[in-house]
Amino acid sequence: LGRTLYNTIFYFKPDGTYDLHRKLMPTYTERLVWGMGDGSTLPTIDHNDVKITGLICWEHWMPLARAAVHQNGEDIHIAQWPMVKDLHQIASRQYAFEGQCYVIAAGCTLTKQQMIDGIISVSDKENAALEMIRSIPEGDETLLLKGGSSVIKPNSEYLVVPVQNENTIIYADLDLSILSEGNLFIDTNGHYSRPDVFQLHVNTEHQQNIKFREGFEN
Repeated sequence: LGRTLYNTIFYFKPDGTYDLHRKLMPTYTERLVWGMGDGSTLPTIDHNDVKITGLICWEHWMPLARAAVHQNGEDIHIAQWPMVKDLHQIASRQYAFEGQCYVIAAGCTLTKQQMIDGIISVSDKENAALEMIRSIPEGDETLLLKGGSSVIKPNSEYLVVPVQNENTIIYADLDLSILSEGNLFIDTNGHYSRPDVFQLHVNTEHQQNIKFREGFEN
């Protein structure tokens, strides 16, 4: 809405176009900056017959959001975290098993100096945030966010173990042919969902506070 900022995943395609997902619920102090996304950015991304989904950080602890994303099927899920700590690894591995999909748990590295530079890029005036970051006793190249990216198989085991304290890119070859094997046992959006008992209604309409319509009659 308007000029609101959103915590967002972008999916860039080879032809230069992109899709996106906006975080539904900013977590804690994020609410000072980010707005709330809507259901219009929840659908699965189809690329070369591969279904890709993504959720951001604590969305992985929103059971209904997970259910909505599982429903359209997924081969690869992007689990985006500031850095992938042990608790985040657990959530990502649980998601892989629940959705019977590969999970790419993506974390960032950020040094003390990069944090300072980021704050100065917004305001070059001395402020409490700068003072707090500069007071950290470690050196300027100390990692405040330590990465932790990993690739997880549908059985919840690691294909690429978490990479901590290193600024790098991880790579993996994903064997999509194994995805149907686990569905014989657990198919979250199929035979294991019990739609006769549980139902979820998802509003996927793009939200606007003003809607224009021609030919409106009182």
